[in-house]
Amino acid sequence: MEYLQKFWELLSADGVAAFITAAGLIYTIRSFNKQQKLVVFMDYTKRYQEICLNLPENINDADFCFDDLDPEDREKTLRYMRAYFDLCSEEYHLYLQKDIDKSTWVEWESGIRYSFSKKSFRDAWVRLGLDTVYYTDFSELVRRTLEKHT
Repeated sequence: MEYLQKFWELLSADGVAAFITAAGLIYTIRSFNKQQKLVVFMDYTKRYQEICLNLPENINDADFCFDDLDPEDREKTLRYMRAYFDLCSEEYHLYLQKDIDKSTWVEWESGIRYSFSKKSFRDAWVRLGLDTVYYTDFSELVRRTLEKHT
């Protein structure tokens, strides 16, 4: 009974106001964090879409060959492939820094692995020579992925 009496004593108008303020602040922070994650996800989705729209229609064909493209198209395609690899590397970095949740990373990683199952993406990776220090962590992920497809 004594605990109940102390609780009611603490439950003053100031205590109620402080509790409501704290609850509101927590709700606002959580909402803001959720909104920020959505903005990041939408930005990365937009970048991915732009890259895809600038790749040749037949980029996913099993017999795709960069050498079959005219020099200007080959350069443009490889530039967008580099942009794709940069995007993937940034996504992986966000995951390692815990700036995105596990479910988002699982979705993105699945797409990355699927891309590297295609000859054109593997060829572009090698052709661009991206297995360098710049891509340290991401290069290891790619290496493991490539081992499954060679």
